[in-house]
Formats: sequence, structure tokens, C-alpha cells
Amino acid sequence: MTTASRVVVGDVDEVLTTTRAVRKRLDLQRPVPRELVEECIDIARQAPIAENAEHTRFVVVDDPALRGEMAAVYRRAVEQFVLEPMRRRSQERAERGEPSRELPARMKRIMESAYHLMEHLHEVPVLVLAGSDDRAPREPLGAHASGFWGSVYPTVWSLQLAFRSRGLGSSLTCIHLHLADEMADVLALPESFHQVALLPVAYTHGLDFKPAPRLPRDEVVHWNGW
Repeated sequence: MTTASRVVVGDVDEVLTTTRAVRKRLDLQRPVPRELVEECIDIARQAPIAENAEHTRFVVVDDPALRGEMAAVYRRAVEQFVLEPMRRRSQERAERGEPSRELPARMKRIMESAYHLMEHLHEVPVLVLAGSDDRAPREPLGAHASGFWGSVYPTVWSLQLAFRSRGLGSSLTCIHLHLADEMADVLALPESFHQVALLPVAYTHGLDFKPAPRLPRDEVVHWNGW
């Protein structure tokens, strides 16, 4: 199933702690072999699944025309549900005479990175749409909802880890789900397929990714009760 020579980041802890959301460092010029994507998907499919029922499905797109149509849907979603609300809030503050708010440095970097991805999504060599053909949960919480999401996301994360180990970068995005019907039309998706996440995939410029800052352990770990 796997090809050992393709593994370029082999230390498990390094893969687990340095698999980042890659946007600006995606290599838009280097093709990604189909067999490499399929190899990573095969690895990811070993992730835990609810009720031992495999419902996660992948739509992998490397056709430039289709990538362009998908990117157009993505841009409309970002514009309508991110940028326009930001502009509206800024205008409302200005009308109230309030000073404009400067984004924290970290959030500003994230926004710049996300905007860069939006502008170049059509150039990313491979787009992977992950979802499920299980029945959609009726409630956001509960046993079925937990099983539904808990079957897809471990598989998606495992896929990102497999990509990282082979020198590929990815970024889990879901903003397009505001316009999921439009994406379904682009890809002729059946009604039984419920979209969950979109992963842009490409080789990365360099492999030197680092762990992200996190809260102190004492703030997130509770022993023997809260």
C-alpha cells in the first residue's frame, strides 16, 4: 500500500506536531501524482470509524477547469460570509464614530494567509473534497452526530498527516459549505453525499514547519474531575 521511499518526514512526533494549515507555502507549479494522493487516502482510511461502517468519501479534483469553478464558489463564499460582514461592521463602527479596530498580529497573519489561498485556489494542483454518504445528523449533538463527524474528521486529519509525511501540504477549509449546493452542482454530487471539508493539496516549499503555540498544559488538562 505504501511506498517507503516517498516518506520524507518519518518521525511520528514531528509529523503530529508540525502538520500545519499550509496556504502561502503551497507549490503551485509542481504536479502532484494521482497515485500519491490515492496512497495517502488509503492510509487515512485506516482511521477510526463509528459502528465499523465506512461512510467517508472523497472527490479528488485535478482538472484545471473544474478547479477554477470550485475556486469561484470558494471566492463567492469568502466574499459573502467573511469579507462583506467585516466591511459592514467596520462601516457601522465608523458611523458610530468609533475608531477602527486593528486585528491582533497573529489573526492578521491568518487572514492574509487565508486571503492568499482564496486568490490562488484555482492554481493548487489538487483539491480534495471529503464528506460522508451516511445520513446527516438531525441534531448538532448526540450519538449519531458524534459518530457522523467523528468518522469523517479523524480520516481527514489522518489524510493531512499522510500528506505531510510525503512532503505535501494541505489546509482544512469549510467556508464553501455556505454555498454547498453550488459546489455540488459543479461536481455533480449526489444528494446522498454530505460535504464536510475541502483540502487544497500541493507539495510545499520546504519542509521546516514548526509546532504552533498552544495554551499551557495546566490550562487544558484536568485530572480526576474538572
